[in-house]
Parts: sequence; structure tokens; C-alpha cells
Amino acid sequence: MSKVEFKACEQLDFSDNYSAKKVIIKQWNGDIKVCWNRPVLNESYPNLVQFCKLRGRLNNSSNCLYEVSRECSDFKEKLHTVEVAE
Repeated sequence: MSKVEFKACEQLDFSDNYSAKKVIIKQWNGDIKVCWNRPVLNESYPNLVQFCKLRGRLNNSSNCLYEVSRECSDFKEKLHTVEVAE
């Protein structure tokens, strides 16, 4: 297990309540963040997503990682510490 610390919206859910797998992603600016890689039937469904405690699945892996990519007005930045299987 690797521990990843990063800032993102406090409403993003990185609990182990999903069948998707947590994965590390590198952002355009070099930041290391975490998103979910979920099993999908085919390419027409998004596989890299985020889960929000208020709104459910967000279909883009960078949603709510930064205030500029927020999906709603409830964005509040928080330091997340997430364990990711290697």
C-alpha cells in the first residue's frame, strides 16, 4: 500500500465502499492525486471517475480535485490521505 496526500474537495469519497479500484494519477502540473478506476462494459462508459458524498459518481477523474474543476458550489478544500494498493 502507498499513502498519497493531496488537497481536493472535502466531499470526495475515498472510502472502501466501492467496487472500483483507487489509482494514482499525475496532473498536468505535476501534482499527484487519486481517482477511481471502475470496471465498465465498454469504452462508451467512463472508467476513471471520482465519487462525491453529496452527488454520487462524477464522470471525470479531475472533477473537484481543484476549485477550478469543481462540480458545484459546495467545494471546500481538504487534505486527503488515501491508501492505494500497488
